[in-house]
Amino acid sequence: MDFQIKRMHKPIPNGDSDLQSLDPRIYCQLKTLVALKPTAAKLSFQHGPFRTSAQAGRHNSKIRGRGLNFEELRHYQNGDDVKNMDWRTTMRTGKPHIRAYSEEKDRQALIVVDQRASMFFGSQHAMKSVVAAQLSALSAWSILRSGDQVGGLVFDDEQSHYTKPRRSDGNVVSFFQSIVSANHKLNADNVVSESHLSLNRTLLQLDKIIEGNSTVIIVSDWQGFNDESLTLLKQLQRKNDVVLIYVHDQFERDLNNINNLVATDGSAQLSMDPKQINHQAPNFYKLYSDLFKRKLNELNCASRAQVLPVIEIDTDGSELNQFCSALGRGY
Repeated sequence: MDFQIKRMHKPIPNGDSDLQSLDPRIYCQLKTLVALKPTAAKLSFQHGPFRTSAQAGRHNSKIRGRGLNFEELRHYQNGDDVKNMDWRTTMRTGKPHIRAYSEEKDRQALIVVDQRASMFFGSQHAMKSVVAAQLSALSAWSILRSGDQVGGLVFDDEQSHYTKPRRSDGNVVSFFQSIVSANHKLNADNVVSESHLSLNRTLLQLDKIIEGNSTVIIVSDWQGFNDESLTLLKQLQRKNDVVLIYVHDQFERDLNNINNLVATDGSAQLSMDPKQINHQAPNFYKLYSDLFKRKLNELNCASRAQVLPVIEIDTDGSELNQFCSALGRGY
């Protein structure tokens, strides 16, 4: 097999001065996440239909906004809305009664951001980890603008950082800082652990910290998704609205159209002829593509069976437009 190996420089952040010169496609920046606030003004998770993928039709959003809580049953008074009349009680007592409601208190929203080693990958425009950070920022600003409290949970292969939901710009920026901190720890030397352990550990943590009646948005590449993951999502969904955002890259779907394949361990690059790979292992490309299709099918099955919205985002450079379109808004 024909190949060439050459040394390369690893883009690992090394202090504040280095952070200023980092490629924004590889490492996210706090100022970029903050600057997405005006764009988020066009978005809403609570109103109207949204699309779960570029290929899917339009579906009704399952995310509830603030509603009305039943307060009491009382006698009708002049000026009361007759639409709230309780006819069963009225007929039983012979006196008009209405059902009185009060507006539901602010809902809480938690945005869960995957910054594991598997997210440190991108072949088209930006790393999946950067795209996840930007989508999380758009979500946070949009939810805060709706008047709800917003917080977040950032997790990697080893640990997580929780920002308690509050209704303030400062709290959102604090959440962004935790995203940036985790993002800047990613590099080519990161060892990918057993993905299902870190994913399921995070889902289990969510079930413990969320009180219920919350909106939970999980932005991930869903590496390690398995039957236990689905069970944990079911538990989470019983008392909350859950949206899954699936971030993926073209090269994770299909390698057939690559002219020059380059692999790296962070210190050296290996250049190979894809035709030679296909000659040596005829089923390689098919097996590779099947892995992606299987994970996508599992997520879509979870979506249909549990009414869990799954929004697909491709890291091809149009990810913000894809996200805005998915929520029924232009960008």
